[in-house]
Amino acid sequence: MKILYIDFGNVVSDNHTYQYYGDLFRELKLLSQIYLLQGVPTNINDILSQIQGGVDCVIFGLGYFAQSDQQFFNKIEGLDTLDIPVVCMIHKPQTMLDKKLEFCKINNVNLIVDSQCTYKDYEAKTGIKSIRVPFTATPKVFYPREVEKKFDVGFSGALHGKENDGRQKIFGPTANLRERVYDKLVARERNTFWNSSNTMEYRIHSVEEYATKINECKMWLGTTGPVLDVSPRYFEVMLSKTLLLCNNMPEQYEDYFTDGVNCVIFNNDLSDFDKKLDYYLSNESEMSRIIETAYDTAINNYTWHHMAKKLIEQIKEL
Repeated sequence: MKILYIDFGNVVSDNHTYQYYGDLFRELKLLSQIYLLQGVPTNINDILSQIQGGVDCVIFGLGYFAQSDQQFFNKIEGLDTLDIPVVCMIHKPQTMLDKKLEFCKINNVNLIVDSQCTYKDYEAKTGIKSIRVPFTATPKVFYPREVEKKFDVGFSGALHGKENDGRQKIFGPTANLRERVYDKLVARERNTFWNSSNTMEYRIHSVEEYATKINECKMWLGTTGPVLDVSPRYFEVMLSKTLLLCNNMPEQYEDYFTDGVNCVIFNNDLSDFDKKLDYYLSNESEMSRIIETAYDTAINNYTWHHMAKKLIEQIKEL
C-alpha cells in the first residue's frame, strides 16, 4: 500500500518529545510505502501529481490534529473529490474539537481514527465511519530490563494541576488526582519515584531513561487525562513488566483494563488506595500474576505494530 502521510513539524521523528506521535507512522513505514508531507496542503491534487504512480490513501496524522491554529482545519481543495480513502487521526479533543470534526465533514473524509472511547460520538456527529486505535507502545523501547526494583511506586508526567493563568485543568472526580496520590504516598512514607510538576521542567528528556525508570519501580501510576483519556503510559507499563496502578475510568475501557487481572484500579476518591497498595506490595505472587497477564495481553494484541496492521486492514475495506 502507498500512503500519503500528512503531519506537522518533527512529530514523526525519533527524537520528538512525545514519541507516540510518530510510533504508528514508523510501523506503517514497515508495512507500506510512505510519502511524508509536513505542513498544510492547499491543493491535494498538486501534491499527488508529484508522486509517481499515485497513492492508495491519504492519512492526516496525530501532529496535524494537535494543532490549535484554525488554518489547519479549513477546506483543502480537491480533498473532497478524491477517489481514494482519506483518514483523519483526531487528537487533542479538548482543543477546537468542533472545528476538527467539521474539517472531516467538509473534506469528505472516509475514516476517523480516535484513540479513546469517544470514537462512537464522532461517528454520530459526523456520519463518518470511526474506529478506535488506542495509544499503545512499542516493545522496541518498552520491555523488561534487568535492573533492580528500587521503588515501590513511580510516576512521571504533567501534574495536571492549575494552568499558568490559575484555571483548573481537570474538573470532577479526577480533579487534582495526581497531587492527591502523591500526598498519600508521602503520608505513608512509600519509597517513591516522583517526577512531575505543572511546568516542563520536570521532563525526563531521554526515552531510554524514562523506560528504565519504569523498570526500576514495582508499580507505575497511570491516570486518565483532561477528557478522561488514556495515554500510551498504560501500555508502556504493561510491556515493561511493571504493575500498572490506575484510577477508575469510563466503562468503555473495560475491554482493555480489568482490575486484578492486568492492572490494579483504585477509586477516584482514593478511598481504597492505601488498602490496595498495601495488599499488592506485600503479595509478590499476586503482583507477578497480574504483571504477566498484562504483558501477554499487550505484547499479543496492543503494540503499535498491531495498530498499524489494523489501520491498513480498515483502509483496504474502504
